[in-house]
Amino acid sequence: MAKLGDLFPDELLPPAPPPKPQAPENVSRPPAAGNNAPPQNPNFQNRPRPIINPAQQPRPPQPQQQGGKAAPPGMRPAPQVLPGGEVRKMERTFIRDLIAGQEIEGIFLVVDATLRAAKNGSKYIQSTFCDKTGTIPVRHWDATDRDFTCYKINGYIKVRGRVETYKNAMQMIAFTVQECEETGINPSDFLPISVRPLDEMEREFDALLQSFTDPDIKRLLLSIFSDPETRTKYMKGPAATAVHHAWVGGLVEHVLSAAKTAQAIAEQRPFLNRDLLIAGVILHDIGKIEELDGGPGFTYTDTGRLCGHIVLGALLVERHIVKLGDFPKEKRDLIVHLILSHHGELEYGSPVKPYTAEAVALHHLECLDAKVQGIQSIIERERAAGNEGAWTDFARVVDGRIYKGKGSGESGTAQSH
Repeated sequence: MAKLGDLFPDELLPPAPPPKPQAPENVSRPPAAGNNAPPQNPNFQNRPRPIINPAQQPRPPQPQQQGGKAAPPGMRPAPQVLPGGEVRKMERTFIRDLIAGQEIEGIFLVVDATLRAAKNGSKYIQSTFCDKTGTIPVRHWDATDRDFTCYKINGYIKVRGRVETYKNAMQMIAFTVQECEETGINPSDFLPISVRPLDEMEREFDALLQSFTDPDIKRLLLSIFSDPETRTKYMKGPAATAVHHAWVGGLVEHVLSAAKTAQAIAEQRPFLNRDLLIAGVILHDIGKIEELDGGPGFTYTDTGRLCGHIVLGALLVERHIVKLGDFPKEKRDLIVHLILSHHGELEYGSPVKPYTAEAVALHHLECLDAKVQGIQSIIERERAAGNEGAWTDFARVVDGRIYKGKGSGESGTAQSH
């Protein structure tokens, strides 16, 4: 497995220029063409130069290679050798730390990729890369079909390029790419994770389970979450692939947040069955532990695509009800109805509409939590990319653009994911 500091084999790098012959001491050299003379190495004359943001500190000089000559522009510097012959590894640069004008060499996860034709007839690749800190749009100009084979969706890619600003947002221009094998890669570097500690959320969830007073509902929930595989997937899984809570621990974070809203509504409306409502909050998205793959990219499983999380959740709960043997039929029907109807409308994927007070409340409160979190994540992502305009780009969570407000970049206390 290649190290981050040695991502590209020598054949992909421009050939080093031949050494210039030394002029005899008694032979005069022609005068220099001035400080702005172009470099003499033809391999780098046409290489685009990074645009340095005025607010950015100038990059330090390139480390010296053997022989005392600076590394040519665009070439990676020689690795630092520590005492004892150990080579120092290059530190990973995460997307959230990128700045305009920075040249980058690293490994990223490919979210999407499309090969397009430019107006001049050349081809280019439009893609999105991600790691655990965020995403960045990518353009690969003058691309070949061979280049495009390296852009495998949810696959790792080695890239050498430069970060630029386009329409007040950051993007990466890829110069050279290689497909990257998974061997030796730490998947956690490419998995966004909840800002809440996972162990803290698990303790809060266990306390929520113990708060039930209905013995049948409590017995069902304890049966479900006593299964180690179910529990692990539920605590670490995402709530979605992209729109809301799309990170490790996102599912349980969404549930705990919605449960607080449900508790407040139940206290305000004692007419509601509090235990039934919060059981619906806990179980409404449990099918996502089978619908979504918790690995990098958060892709859909084959089972998830064929069945969907609503049906999978109802089937999972039904299996545990059958195992318990003596679960009351009416409570079974009411709990399954909560799961089946929580999307609210048939066109949104629910096989039935909500027909109980608890089902109506569940639909609206879980939708509220998902949409508000989705809007928050979009605004935070655009701010992190340097887009401080008053409006976001098109956002699927609202089926349109979101108004952030003028000067909104300085306000808000939301945390990034």
